[in-house]
Amino acid sequence: MNRQILKFLLLFVVVFHLKIAMAQVTTVSGDYVHKMINTTGNGDFTKSLILLHEIYDNTLLADNYIVGTLAARRGSEGAFNRLNVANINSSSSYNATFANLVSNDEESYRWQLKTCRYKGKKYIALDVPYAAWHGNGIQFIGWVKSSGLSLEFVIYEKNNTPQNTEFLSEIADYLANRQITNYVSRFNVLGRVGIGTVNPQADLSVNGNILAKEIKVKTDIAVPDYVFEPDYKLKSLEDIESYVKENKHLPEIPSAKQIQADGWMWRV
Repeated sequence: MNRQILKFLLLFVVVFHLKIAMAQVTTVSGDYVHKMINTTGNGDFTKSLILLHEIYDNTLLADNYIVGTLAARRGSEGAFNRLNVANINSSSSYNATFANLVSNDEESYRWQLKTCRYKGKKYIALDVPYAAWHGNGIQFIGWVKSSGLSLEFVIYEKNNTPQNTEFLSEIADYLANRQITNYVSRFNVLGRVGIGTVNPQADLSVNGNILAKEIKVKTDIAVPDYVFEPDYKLKSLEDIESYVKENKHLPEIPSAKQIQADGWMWRV
């Protein structure tokens, strides 16, 4: 084979593989991109953030935003099956920042919104669900614009030891301040619902107050009017006294200890 042709083919192969290595961001149109996020250094017992975009930090800011879907995956023979998906809507400009997150996860691991300071700039970030690392990588598709970094992966802890502290600091929870409204004829949830809790112990678990104009409780048990029937045998006062002395609470009424552990089941 001609040496010139051979050199050309070798050069082509080198350039081709170099482009593959560098082509982590594909611009689809304008600010709409597909990005394979570089997770170098990630592994078991590693906690990390994904910097989304710069946010307001006491200096008026140009338009920064991210709207899209981020997916992290791990699943193969000999590896735990994990697929964590985050739908992000975040923006910061002038002197305000707004964001919300819809997270799809398994077990108790979930994406969380954070703020942090990285190399002097303040960012809104995603805390990556912590468990066995995502061996198949993390990808993003959507619109993104940042006056600083965007969609950059940063490790902040490994084996309970802080990492990158010379660049990364002030990691804090971010309280979502955008709302989601559903205009539907029916909203169905086939599973448990938790409000103020990520571990609902009943079909509906509320860790807080409930305000309602009316609550209707429907049960399949009979209203106990039967106690007024002539053939109903009431306990004698002596029996009740004996029961209270032994159990420290009235018959058919749960004890304070039981209510504290299991709650109070109110029925009509």
